[in-house]
Amino acid sequence: MLGYLLALAGVEGLTPSEAAKALGISRQGLHKALRRLRAAGYVEEGPYVKISEAGREALREALRGLMAYFGIAAVRLEGYVARGLGEGAFYVSLEGYRRQIEERLGFTPYPGTLNVVLSADSLIYRRYLEALPGIQIRGFSDGVRTYGGVKAFRCRTGGIDCAVLVIERTHHGPEVVEVIAPVKLRDALALEDGDPISIEVQLL
Repeated sequence: MLGYLLALAGVEGLTPSEAAKALGISRQGLHKALRRLRAAGYVEEGPYVKISEAGREALREALRGLMAYFGIAAVRLEGYVARGLGEGAFYVSLEGYRRQIEERLGFTPYPGTLNVVLSADSLIYRRYLEALPGIQIRGFSDGVRTYGGVKAFRCRTGGIDCAVLVIERTHHGPEVVEVIAPVKLRDALALEDGDPISIEVQLL
């Protein structure tokens, strides 16, 4: 069943007829597979191929298993410390984010983020983070404004457990990542703008 689900991930958004043609199988064969996957809760009803959240989680779990099997558990990001826009303290302090960080990452974040500009060699790993499931911090609304979702990855720098954020809505370019920790990293590690920094990111 997972094999069918993986195949459908490549044709999501197409009609079943279009998907069958793209996959090189008969429409009857595809409809049979779709019935099985819908019964398992992995595919949603509708005129287009759409994988459900349960299906996405099954794919994430398969990815975790493959990464563990091949020993791809962590990557190292290299870069330098940069001054931020001053927005990190505001966002991290919001109850909707702070509570989820405590529940899912296991620490109360210092109200602020450490901005790191990645080296050219580390940019490819940033793309890995964007593609991987990570730890989801859901977006929310306070009745006045809507705040986007955030994906987090546990990491470690200078002996301190922390987390790299991949933010849904950000003013930064892809070369910048933000790091949160239970302490102010600049003070704990005596960091200044321009200082080199190395971050070990856990992918699983």
